[in-house]
Amino acid sequence: MMSKRRPAVAFAAVLITAVTAASAVYTPAQAAPEAATGTPTKAPATCFAASCHGLDPIETHCVDDAVTIDDVVLDGRIVRLRYSAQCRAAWAQLWYGKPGDRAYVRTVENGQTVAVNSITVMPWNGTSVYTPMVNDKDLKAQACTEFDHLPGDTGTKCTIFY
Repeated sequence: MMSKRRPAVAFAAVLITAVTAASAVYTPAQAAPEAATGTPTKAPATCFAASCHGLDPIETHCVDDAVTIDDVVLDGRIVRLRYSAQCRAAWAQLWYGKPGDRAYVRTVENGQTVAVNSITVMPWNGTSVYTPMVNDKDLKAQACTEFDHLPGDTGTKCTIFY
């Protein structure tokens, strides 16, 4: 004798499968685009190339896509050459500096210095500072640190040119 419950159980299984499949592809209409894609929106950079010279990479949003090109260590201090492709600008970042230490970024063209921006660590700065930016469009940039704390040496070390 056949059970009367089997067709009902089979129908329920088909119905549950259909509802589950439909809910897997359903996205609520009120979902925000950021929530759906998972990528946060960034503010656009406010300068490009020569218009970035002397400006702050954080305030201009150039830091948003920045990469570290090279870094060097000198007596526990780290100087980094930072570069933003979106802004076509570069700057120096100094970590573990001491008051009086100086970091600078320079650009060159045909072996001649085009621009330099520097910063000196002050007691109220803490140990990490960064320079204003220099234009890096069609130029080569380099970051350096220098200090007079080593006997008989000026204590200068630079990154590669990029």
